[in-house]
Amino acid sequence: MPRRFTAFVTRIAAVLSLLMLAQSCLKSDNPGLPPDVVDAIAQTGHNRVELTKTIGHFIDADDSIYLQSAYFLIANIPHQYAVDYTIKNEKDQEVDFKPASFVSYDALEEWWSMQQTNGHRLFYETKRFSLDRDTISADLLISTINQAVASRSYPWAKAFTQAAFYQYVLPYRFENEHIYDWRTAISHDFSWIADSVRANANAEEIIQLINEYVNTNFVFDKRYLRHASVQTYPEIMLSRRGNQSDLAQLKASIARAFGIPATIDYVPYLADSISGFHFAAAQNSTGKFIPLLPANSENIFKGNKIPKVYRRIFVKKDSSLFAQKTLSLKTPPYLG
Repeated sequence: MPRRFTAFVTRIAAVLSLLMLAQSCLKSDNPGLPPDVVDAIAQTGHNRVELTKTIGHFIDADDSIYLQSAYFLIANIPHQYAVDYTIKNEKDQEVDFKPASFVSYDALEEWWSMQQTNGHRLFYETKRFSLDRDTISADLLISTINQAVASRSYPWAKAFTQAAFYQYVLPYRFENEHIYDWRTAISHDFSWIADSVRANANAEEIIQLINEYVNTNFVFDKRYLRHASVQTYPEIMLSRRGNQSDLAQLKASIARAFGIPATIDYVPYLADSISGFHFAAAQNSTGKFIPLLPANSENIFKGNKIPKVYRRIFVKKDSSLFAQKTLSLKTPPYLG
């Protein structure tokens, strides 16, 4: 099919989709789209079909939280993106790097050091960016919303505000990882969580259960410190090990899947040290975020200085680092 004809068909489909959505909105008891949602849809091309399809799916939902959830995700989608990183040598050749292929961390570091001294210095490079607004599917958005709203039915989830739900339960991503449906698998694999606690269990009990389970059944493996990307849920369930970011994302994902507001915090430099640290943080029943720390890390924040803690959030705020900095200013990888 000629490229021009394909582009024409795509534009026609987008226009028809918007017309159908407009008609649905007019027939609805609450007509009209929020301005920030309209703006977000206008910023994408052919993928506006997926965004409008999502809204159309929930336009007449009995509970308004479904439609409001769609509005929230779409309104905040323009600044969401995934990043592919690769490891290259000085000849601009990609290096096939698999942490698990080394028998130990020392063996990995020895190999890495040899590359540096043999004139094949290794470095990380951004391979590509993928904007969510141009790649996300209606199926993923609809599934995310349905499962997130369903998680509000857990007894411990009733302690959280709707604002906390939108910001820290509903979002489908944590950092700049590739987007996919992780809730379905987690809800299935960890269904025992809801079955193993008392009927009126609170959030603190669930958070402790999640943290202890991951700390007991998954291993912090220093070999993964040089891994260029966060492991997906299927990958870490297979490897049963990872770096701090991998384990933090696993904990936060499980918490969100069970209706608990959660995110990932990062400390670039711990007090009186040159080391950084990723960890999950989840809201307790009083709305306070508490850290889900690895085992034997009780003293990790003790020191004479208070470290800076960065939190990745889904919403765009005027007070955020990215709203304040100029586009030409580079930021470290952990800040995206």
